Amino acid sequence: MISELANHLWQSTVFALAVGLLTLMCRKNHASVRYWLWFTASVKFFVPFTLLIALGDRLEWTSKAPQLAMPAVSATLAQVSRPFVGNPAVGFLPVQEAARGSDWRAVAVFGVWAAGIIAMTVIRFRTWGRIRAAVRASSPWTMASLPAGVAVRSTPGVMEPCVIGVWRPMLLVPSGIEDDLTPRQLVAVLTHEVCHVRRRDNLTAGIHMLAEAAFWFYPVVWWIGSRLVDERERACDEEVVRAFGEPQTYAEGIVNVCRRYVESPLACASGVSGANVKNRIREIMTNRAAANLSVTKKTVLACVGAIAIVAPTFAQSVPRPSSGGALRFEVASIKRNTGDAQKAFVLQRILPGGGFEGFNVTLGSVIRLAYGLQDFQMVGEPKWVNADRFDIQMRGPQGASESEAPRRLQSLLAERFGLKAHLEKRDHPIYALVLARADRSLGPRLRRSQIDAKTIQEQDARMRRESPATFKPLECGLAAGRRLGDCGGTIAVLASRFPMYVGRIVVDRTGLTGNYQYDLRFGDNPIPGAGPGGGFPFPTQPPDPDAPSLFTALEEQLGLKLVPQTGPVEVLVIDRVEPPKPN
Repeated sequence: MISELANHLWQSTVFALAVGLLTLMCRKNHASVRYWLWFTASVKFFVPFTLLIALGDRLEWTSKAPQLAMPAVSATLAQVSRPFVGNPAVGFLPVQEAARGSDWRAVAVFGVWAAGIIAMTVIRFRTWGRIRAAVRASSPWTMASLPAGVAVRSTPGVMEPCVIGVWRPMLLVPSGIEDDLTPRQLVAVLTHEVCHVRRRDNLTAGIHMLAEAAFWFYPVVWWIGSRLVDERERACDEEVVRAFGEPQTYAEGIVNVCRRYVESPLACASGVSGANVKNRIREIMTNRAAANLSVTKKTVLACVGAIAIVAPTFAQSVPRPSSGGALRFEVASIKRNTGDAQKAFVLQRILPGGGFEGFNVTLGSVIRLAYGLQDFQMVGEPKWVNADRFDIQMRGPQGASESEAPRRLQSLLAERFGLKAHLEKRDHPIYALVLARADRSLGPRLRRSQIDAKTIQEQDARMRRESPATFKPLECGLAAGRRLGDCGGTIAVLASRFPMYVGRIVVDRTGLTGNYQYDLRFGDNPIPGAGPGGGFPFPTQPPDPDAPSLFTALEEQLGLKLVPQTGPVEVLVIDRVEPPKPN
């Protein structure tokens, strides 16, 4: 909740700054142009970009515009629009668990926010009550120079002339104002109020008052409000000077109103003395002609407006930018498993030839396998993703390789399950793999290797070609039960095999370079749901009570140890996922 609000405020602030730059570009044009620009900045607080992105996800025609919905553009927009992440302490837990741990914080934030809204509402109603009291005490008032259809009432008191009401606006003037202003001054001042009626300024002011109430704690909203008042008063001043033609008389009328009457107590009751009166008087007396928008400026404003709406709409959430085109399976079958999910056999594996089969698997495990993630590296998924079971069979095209299967899975998840997701970096508890001994000596089962993994792969490929019938690959870099061995791998590769046993990402910080042979024996079973894909297809063996734990085995056998730390970890945030479409 807190991170979503922070992201929305960040997006709205950037939008307001962009609007501020556009108003500078239009500083010599009519004030009404600048007013409407600032009003769009106010409305932006009601329209999070995530709504436009969600709209784009729902529109099928956006997926047919690859030139606009490029993954790189989408990823950039996602990162720029969401610079804030959730609470690092709970950010990597599944949504259901994270919510329980942060309930008190969300409730506290909501309570403070709601209290502020209530306070703002009470204040607005009290000031509105003063205006309603003035209306009840008023009586009809007529003036020949006012246009037909504008209701005018005279009220006792010292409140300045103002327009009240939104749908049926009414001009309220203080009793005896005709004695305080000359006839020409009075006409000019009331013409200013009629301009507010024609422009529907009370309606737009009321909309911004809602933004002020909802975001009462955010200074940018109040700053936008002050800009709106300044520009709306200047816009009316420009209209009065253009139609009335007596800037000095009009300026004197404003000064007399400010001297004798009190400003309207409510922002949506448009008066004549709003904004910076000194600057307004200076501009009225200068009588500078405002220029109309040029074709170039109109084009710029139109392009910026289109980009602000179209870019988030087309910026569909993408899981990960890929270097090539979309890869698909030749045949794909997805069926719900209706058996006893708790007792049934579970199987999930990538097949030779780039195929995939899963029996009694959850969609969550398939997603994690497709992106090579641990269970704690996926958040935001609905409950059914980790509860409903499916039988999935997929066959890759002829000549496909196993390495392409994850990308094919990603494409299938997007097509058949409507998966939309994005990657984020979040701080999370990790383990650092470091040297356990001060003298930097290695354990007895860790020694430098004269061959590397690439050499082993080349040797396997040659033996496969020469003797396919008797070929047996070297068991290097494989996890077999609770024994890890490698004929020639880096320490970073070794570290990548521990998350399934410790439930955290493990980062190599030993400083050791090159390739090593190692033979690590320990008694820990993999943590259910912590491996790639979120589970293990075969039951693990009972733990050996005589075998050391992984932490002990690392230190005694390899001379390494795991140190708890906090660091950035990549997490897949699920934005949208749907039940599978029929085959």
